[in-house]
Amino acid sequence: MFKPTMRYQLTFEGSWPTAVTFLESSRSLVAGNQSGQIFVWELPDTPPVTESSGSSKPARKRDAPNVNPARCLEGHSNAISRLIYDKSRKQLISASFDRSICLWLLEAEASGEVEVVLDEQTRRDDAKRSRKDDVLSQPGLKVAKYEPAHTLQEHSDWIHSLAMSSDGKRLVSGDAAAGVVIWDAETRQPTAKWKGHPWNWIVATAFAPDGQSVLVSEFRYKRDDFDIPCAGFKLWSIDGTEKLDILKTQFPKLNPLDHSYGGGQVWRGWTKDGLVALAFSPDGKIIAAGQGGETDTGKVHLIDAETGKLIRDVASHQYGITDVAFSRDGQLLYSAGRDTCVRVWQVSDGKEVAVIGIPRGGQFKDWISSFSLSPDEKWLAAADISGHIAVWQIAE
Repeated sequence: MFKPTMRYQLTFEGSWPTAVTFLESSRSLVAGNQSGQIFVWELPDTPPVTESSGSSKPARKRDAPNVNPARCLEGHSNAISRLIYDKSRKQLISASFDRSICLWLLEAEASGEVEVVLDEQTRRDDAKRSRKDDVLSQPGLKVAKYEPAHTLQEHSDWIHSLAMSSDGKRLVSGDAAAGVVIWDAETRQPTAKWKGHPWNWIVATAFAPDGQSVLVSEFRYKRDDFDIPCAGFKLWSIDGTEKLDILKTQFPKLNPLDHSYGGGQVWRGWTKDGLVALAFSPDGKIIAAGQGGETDTGKVHLIDAETGKLIRDVASHQYGITDVAFSRDGQLLYSAGRDTCVRVWQVSDGKEVAVIGIPRGGQFKDWISSFSLSPDEKWLAAADISGHIAVWQIAE
């Protein structure tokens, strides 16, 4: 079924790539990094035989050809945390640690041209190898520049999470001050706001398929060993009414007000360093919640969305999960992690059916920060912290 082949390895060096998403086809994708840079790539149907730029004898070996980006989206000043493509309005939506959400109309006219350097680390490696510093001063790429059509500013701290309802009518965003905002996607106005635990970050959000409920995951590692805020994990109505406390379901004797070290030991084995990756199955019956952070082995909890009870654990990524997604038919779960690969699992029994990429044996060896499935689910793009966007063809 799966025949993963890396077709492109797009260069995005410098600050880590932190978010990636396909647009309307498998030929167009967008990625953003820790500095707030966002680029759009238009991939040719046939990958080039050689690199389009760079040293003729690069110090860094490539696994697939590079293609230069076609557009640069300038508007953020800090890390890009999430990217969403809004098909109905043909716009990209980006969330950032600069406390803003930007909306980009992809059919708009360019506002100018900008020169960018995307092979920063390769240049350093080449300069060290050749002992010629002029490599570092070579011209960059010139790409079309675009500015945001709208900017949403309602958050007081870093925005870690962003999700859109399946009907495209609403957005939900969460920040590091425990703030959650529900937005009307058409009017771009907040319709509801609430706060989680004041010490926690909102690390992940996800809409139920009916668009009437939103799952919110809170986490803050600790203040000190004896003062640990409880990790919130709740299903809310879009008006801010609590519907289901999933952590309380897992641990009936849990006291959310118990901030002691002993209290933390009750739930920390289940959340690890935060449930940082969330997804609903297409039918809305199952929640996937991935254990993140620098942990020993990260798993994905599959949870009954109605009762909050655990169905089973699937996935096993050494050092933690970073991203999860269901296939359109709900039969498969994709998970990415710090073991530098994307794994594919059968939801029905938790059996692993494919591994995309090669585990490289350590959490600081290019772990994958984000991935995206193309609309036809035949391609997968994965952003890793070595400065690449790997684009895999996973089906004919």
